[in-house]
Amino acid sequence: MESVINKAIVALLPLIPRSMVWWVSRRYIAGKTLEDALLCVEKLNAQGMSATLDVLGEDTTDHPAALAGEQIYQSALREISGRGLNANISVKLSMLGLKIDPAFCQSILLRLIQSAELYDNYVRMDMEDSSVTAVTLELYRKMRAKSDRIGAVVQAYLRSTEASVAELLSEGVTNLRICKGIYIEPEEIAFTDFYEVQDSFRATLRLLLENGAQRVGIATHDPELVLSSLEVIKELEIPKERYEFQMLLGVAEKMRGDLVADGHPLRVYVPFGEEWYAYSTRRLRENPQIAGHVVKNLFSG
Repeated sequence: MESVINKAIVALLPLIPRSMVWWVSRRYIAGKTLEDALLCVEKLNAQGMSATLDVLGEDTTDHPAALAGEQIYQSALREISGRGLNANISVKLSMLGLKIDPAFCQSILLRLIQSAELYDNYVRMDMEDSSVTAVTLELYRKMRAKSDRIGAVVQAYLRSTEASVAELLSEGVTNLRICKGIYIEPEEIAFTDFYEVQDSFRATLRLLLENGAQRVGIATHDPELVLSSLEVIKELEIPKERYEFQMLLGVAEKMRGDLVADGHPLRVYVPFGEEWYAYSTRRLRENPQIAGHVVKNLFSG
């Protein structure tokens, strides 16, 4: 019954004032500006956690907008260096023009990588829906041949992921973040059963760790997957330089604190920007129990 109520709350999101959505979202979004995000990173660093800055927004429709996205990221790399913060950046290629001009997007990405080299930093290529999976991984192949300051993301719920990872590992130095995946995909290309996705996550993580991936980002809040990840790390005697746990801002805070206390590297994904509303409503739709929890808090005490 509770899950039904939570889903009903999510269905009413379009009727909820944006100011209330912002009030709900503040826990999961650093703010609307780069300065907000940098201040958030300072606090995370003080807690022994690194961070990844993500500018909210995707599916850019023109070149000026793609360049504007690049400039925010260039500023982020510059400020991270200037303030001595432990953080990198994660970019959505559709925000940088991938769907309108792949060559133009590639030129932006190359400039960001060059800046990452200049500032001793790192660029993570985020993964979006299946329509761009192949082109994203191909672009990763091109970029990793030019620099070691680049990594990509694979999604455990895609049926092709294990084969894609095995191929990448066979081709050279590989730096990947593995997550479950959030986009709605047809069953013929994606696992839809919860336990199948978990099994795929475990199998892909083991594949990466056993076959010499340079570094693996373990991006999950699922307690069972965190536990099984810890078990395989111990079993294979993986050094801390080769893995890190990754979690979203505002989620599973006790668990991430426990991991840090136990000495495991942990990175927090810090989203920010003017496109906060689209991100917030998407997160609430993905995780309806958050909406129910918030409504309870509104009417308690």
